[in-house]
Amino acid sequence: MKHQSPQKKRTVSIRVEVTPNNPEYDPVVVSFPRGVPSSVTRIDSGDATAVEDLPRFISSKLDASSSRGRRIAGQDDTCTYTASAAGRGHDGRLTKAYVCIYDKKKRTLRMVPAAEKGTVFALEQAVKAYTPNVAHGSMLIGGGQTQQGNGGEGGNVKSVISASDRVAMLVDSFGSANKVNIHSVVGSGAVMLKSVTKQEGISIENKKGMEDGIKMANPNDVAQEQARKKMLPHYDVNADAPAKVYDAQKIAGDAAWGKASRIVDRVLEKNAESVESDWIDALLGTKGHRPQSIETLLKSIDISKKSASYRIKVAFFLYLSLKFQYKIQRNNRGIIEGTSLDDCISGLHIPHEVGLRLLELFTTEAIGGKEHTGYIVSKQQRHKLNSHLLILYVIASGKKMKVPSINQLCKDMKLDDKEAMLVLRAAGFVVKKNGTGDIGASLSVPLTFPPPMRGKRS
Repeated sequence: MKHQSPQKKRTVSIRVEVTPNNPEYDPVVVSFPRGVPSSVTRIDSGDATAVEDLPRFISSKLDASSSRGRRIAGQDDTCTYTASAAGRGHDGRLTKAYVCIYDKKKRTLRMVPAAEKGTVFALEQAVKAYTPNVAHGSMLIGGGQTQQGNGGEGGNVKSVISASDRVAMLVDSFGSANKVNIHSVVGSGAVMLKSVTKQEGISIENKKGMEDGIKMANPNDVAQEQARKKMLPHYDVNADAPAKVYDAQKIAGDAAWGKASRIVDRVLEKNAESVESDWIDALLGTKGHRPQSIETLLKSIDISKKSASYRIKVAFFLYLSLKFQYKIQRNNRGIIEGTSLDDCISGLHIPHEVGLRLLELFTTEAIGGKEHTGYIVSKQQRHKLNSHLLILYVIASGKKMKVPSINQLCKDMKLDDKEAMLVLRAAGFVVKKNGTGDIGASLSVPLTFPPPMRGKRS
């Protein structure tokens, strides 16, 4: 038998070309978080007619008076798709996408940045056939909607269906002119009763509408929930353990958490045999301001335990966030100035990925003419930052989500004790002050938020 020698590997040189940003011609990159349209899957399976059913999209400016920001809107026979981006250089997941085109003949790889500085537009999908109805204080049929929060296009729609709409849905499923009269069929009364009670034989759109209509939405509760989500980190109301309610990794975001994690892992690996003070000095540095609350917290962590690494990473991210807060406090106007995004982040003296996340969470971009002037931190955003810092401190204290005292952290944050107590209570914590003045906080499940505070009558 003749032995065949393996094929020799051939090396090909490829020239990489990076195209500069061009807002007029940059390709728009979209994603379908809830699944691609059925027409796309039909094309993959070989259905040539599905091309006609592909969704069509329109791209427009988010604000007619600004060159930044873009809105994407599209639709097909069954669904509508919408997404928008403010044009700050990334979307909510901190992606920066390029469309790569490889030319085999010329052996070139051309990289074209996606529109809006590499944004991936994550499309929100809505089914055309289902329009929720609202019956708060009215008996309007069809199309009634109420917006959560302050209203506008960004609000989530809560629906309540009226009694007359229920009748219309039943007529649509069972009593149209093209169907057999229910009263003329022997024994059909039982079938009708079964269909209504068990919702059998009802169209999917009408069934979903009737199910949603059962859930009555209190406008005050809706507004309170919307305000809470703007101020607090992401929370899980269905969590079965206190440690699962708030997630430090979700607060930090993938990029910032990954950077902080790598720094902590590298420090712990290098100082595995060192004394406690060595790895803390390596992590916080020996020069500059070191918050006493963070230093005390790190000293309380037993690095031999399995949970130590996670707690140290949370505490380190909290330390970096406190440096961000100090920068804001030193500027009474609440402005982080810089000629570019990178310039603003470099002035924070924290890792780039962490700075990017903190600017995204707690600032609004300030635009003055053609030059970049920095980022503004409003009073509401400062309140939001305080809530995140306090919650991170409790997370770093252990899985029990319980701390005996937040007093030192409040001193490091220059935050009034009463305000700190209000912030934690609004986040679902039980907060108590003992006889010595120490303020303790604990979280339990199921997660319960306090009722809205009522103003005093004048």
